[in-house]
Amino acid sequence: MDPIAFREEADSIRDESPGKAAEMYAAAAALGDAMAASSLGYMLMVGEGIAKDTEKAKVYLQRAVDGGETKAMCNLGSLVMGSDPVRALELFEMAATEGSVTGMTNAATMLRTGAGVPADAEAAVRWLEIAAESDIGSMAVLAHILRTGEGVPADKPRAAELYLRAAELGDADSQYDLAMMMDAGDGIPMDRAGAERWFRESASRGDNDARLCLGGILYERKEFSEAAEVFTDAALDGDVKAMYNLALIYMGDELGEPDRAKAVEWLESASEAGFAYAQAMLGTILIDEGRVPEATELLRKAADQNEPSSMYNLAALAFSGQVEMDDKEAIRLLTKAAEAGVDEARELIVRLSGQGLI
Repeated sequence: MDPIAFREEADSIRDESPGKAAEMYAAAAALGDAMAASSLGYMLMVGEGIAKDTEKAKVYLQRAVDGGETKAMCNLGSLVMGSDPVRALELFEMAATEGSVTGMTNAATMLRTGAGVPADAEAAVRWLEIAAESDIGSMAVLAHILRTGEGVPADKPRAAELYLRAAELGDADSQYDLAMMMDAGDGIPMDRAGAERWFRESASRGDNDARLCLGGILYERKEFSEAAEVFTDAALDGDVKAMYNLALIYMGDELGEPDRAKAVEWLESASEAGFAYAQAMLGTILIDEGRVPEATELLRKAADQNEPSSMYNLAALAFSGQVEMDDKEAIRLLTKAAEAGVDEARELIVRLSGQGLI
């Protein structure tokens, strides 16, 4: 009986008949096929088409590990990480030594975070350096460590090199991080044109942080229509800061006549998502419309997030008798708003003090 034939047949039917495939993997594993043991161990580990059984998974994965299967080393490492992190690291490093990028990155993660083992940033970096030769994610992680000096001496030029390699391979996060370094001259020569180019590339791949930065650059250049388009892309993708920025644009005259209705629509969306600045601004609009109860609800939500203008507006409503509030609470909010730099709050404190009210 040929175990390889059993395993190859199991591979071919695994998607359509996982139960039958598991039986064939078991037969091949019984005949000494390490790859079949690895496949069956994984199926038992995650419950792929068969009942999940972690204890049986460990048995088959260990057989595969004994046969030199690096996937099994990584899977068994993941399976025992919670109960035996030392053994997990041993398995990951065993796979890493055999050239497994997954093993390298898993070992680096454990060593970087000290997940059940002594933290060792230098060892983590050594594994990431090897993984980064071919793995985009490892390039980005290593770049972050070197940029921030996380446990090792910072090396921002090297970080920029790694971000550039990952950026050129299409990693949107690395494109954004590289653009940020270029834009600020963070450890590398400032290059605003290069930064904008990478912000654009990252934005085109759906990175909302990059869209916000690009939109800000365009707005500063008074290219308002294109800025609004970029913010709209991010807003439609659920970014609350972009929604707020769009509201500010529509409230102004950058696109022609102000469009209060569109501004309110975006503010409502951002407010529903819990964005304090949008809640504060929408609350102010509702006060102007005489809708004090609705405004108060929004302002309280924003004030709970320590948004300064909402604290001032709530206190002002209280002192004007439009909202019921304990005087001590109103004074507390007013004081916090003043300390945060709200001039109107300071002026109100002076006025109330002069009247002997506080």
